[in-house]
Amino acid sequence: MSAWAPLLPAAVVGSERHAAPLAAWPGDVGQAIAAATAGAEPAAAVLRAAAVLAACGAAGAQGARFDDALPAAAPANSQEALTDPAQLGPIGWALREGAPRLQLAVPLALARAGRRFPPALLPTVLELGRRSLALRAAFAATLGERGRWLAQQREDWRYAAGAGAQADAQTQWQDGSFEQRRALLQSERASDPAAARERLQAALPELPAKERAELVAVLAQRLGPDDEALLDSLRADRGREVRQAALALLLRLPQAAHPQRAAARLAALVTSSRGLLGRRWEIDAPSAAADDWKADQIEATRPTHERLGERAWWLYQLVRQVPLSWWTTHTGLDAAELLKWAAKTDWAAALQRGWRDVLVAAPDITWCEAVLDAGPAGWADHHTELLALLPPARRERHWQRQLGDGSVPLDRLLPQILAACPAGETLSAPLSRALVQPLLARDAAGALANDYGLRATLPELAAALHLDALAPLATLQRHPDHTPSWADTLHALAQTLATRRALNTLAPETLTP
Repeated sequence: MSAWAPLLPAAVVGSERHAAPLAAWPGDVGQAIAAATAGAEPAAAVLRAAAVLAACGAAGAQGARFDDALPAAAPANSQEALTDPAQLGPIGWALREGAPRLQLAVPLALARAGRRFPPALLPTVLELGRRSLALRAAFAATLGERGRWLAQQREDWRYAAGAGAQADAQTQWQDGSFEQRRALLQSERASDPAAARERLQAALPELPAKERAELVAVLAQRLGPDDEALLDSLRADRGREVRQAALALLLRLPQAAHPQRAAARLAALVTSSRGLLGRRWEIDAPSAAADDWKADQIEATRPTHERLGERAWWLYQLVRQVPLSWWTTHTGLDAAELLKWAAKTDWAAALQRGWRDVLVAAPDITWCEAVLDAGPAGWADHHTELLALLPPARRERHWQRQLGDGSVPLDRLLPQILAACPAGETLSAPLSRALVQPLLARDAAGALANDYGLRATLPELAAALHLDALAPLATLQRHPDHTPSWADTLHALAQTLATRRALNTLAPETLTP
């Protein structure tokens, strides 16, 4: 029974109508509640008992006597903990209330400084990692020995209970957390790709599908022809995510057998003829499913929810298995010309959807920019996704252009920028200043406080801007007639700025000029 159960009657009907005294809790918890509620009025007794139970719950008490043997003491930490109060205050706020981008910046800064989280923040960090898969890898490097020990004591924190920081590679692979194994594989892949592939291949049969898929994706680092055999075998893996990961990597090996077979199927459908205006390319969809499709994960049966027609569905599946480089080589057309050509065909939807899948699996800067520059119909909802594939400087070129010509309103542009700028990266100083200026202008005109969509992005934006552009944001105005929510936004903004300064003091950021 829950330790809170004795309080339910009074909480439901009220302490005045529930005249019975509170129940007696066993052990030290009961003694603490008895001391806290002695002589108190019924309502006060309920609240005091609840306060004791809440404190015990936060400390790990389960409301029952603990008779098991105490765990062994935590090993000594090999890293120095963060201790500076000027840094701990804003960092603690960021972990509790900051934007996800700011929360990730904390362990990244600690790792750069070779420091670990102090004991007082470990429960907050482990709980945050429990809720956010995106933060776990960064937290794993900064928990220290005590953090990993603490993670072993609670079931929903055991994702972080890995091998010690000083453990050798084999121990980290066998006993480490998933994040440690992935980090080890990435490190080994950088120095010895063959050894990393062999380590992964040996472990794959024992891993769950999600872990198999994520670890297979590590092979993208220094991918080469020697990886083809493993990837080809994984096309028949029992896990759908694993099959998709293998196919995505095979797209980056145009000379591999699988993309070559896919290209041969497509070549029969993409034909040309000569006319007065030169060569004219045409495409047709398959008229029937082939017997050998199943072996290459091409489904003949169209799903009931699929919007494409049957033949378009077949064509889409063929297109998504062929590297983009094949199209330019086969037709002699560049990416921009192919996009225009596809839009005029009867199979535009299948072609564009297949190309999008390939572009995400095997990013190609030329194709990304051709789509963003031409803005063809059918791609409008995918611009943010494509921008995220570009290097920072080329990505920002598009945003600077949109800022300059005003083609995208600021309240739409800022969320796009934040979505496409990967967590852990900051914007360049020129773009940061260009974004801050219209915000200051709106604030001076009294319009920013009432622009609910725009102001909601301010704390996360402050976590992504270049440090040199942050100071003016501290001047945003609060007036007596503004709403409490605007005051909350300004408070979050001020705390974000303080956290950025504290993290930069701890470990200076590597920033784009």
